[in-house]
Amino acid sequence: MRSDSIASASHNIFAFRFTGNDGTTHDGSDDDGEHGAGRLLLKALIDNDGKNTLVVVSRWYGNKIGPRRFKHINEVGLSAARNMPGST
Repeated sequence: MRSDSIASASHNIFAFRFTGNDGTTHDGSDDDGEHGAGRLLLKALIDNDGKNTLVVVSRWYGNKIGPRRFKHINEVGLSAARNMPGST
């Protein structure tokens, strides 16, 4: 699947958590150059008991909004995860 609008984003940040067949939880993240954003999104998933979830947040650079961007990234990511059946 390819979306030109998503491909043009300045940053595509993701975090995931899933439980394997053996019961082991696997997780990871990537901030795509938005330093620390993936790690913070993963922490938000963990803190909210997110399971069997992959969240991708795309951000287009518009102007400097400072650390507020992390709050927005986490809010959007958690909102998406909560609205997916069988996940967070």
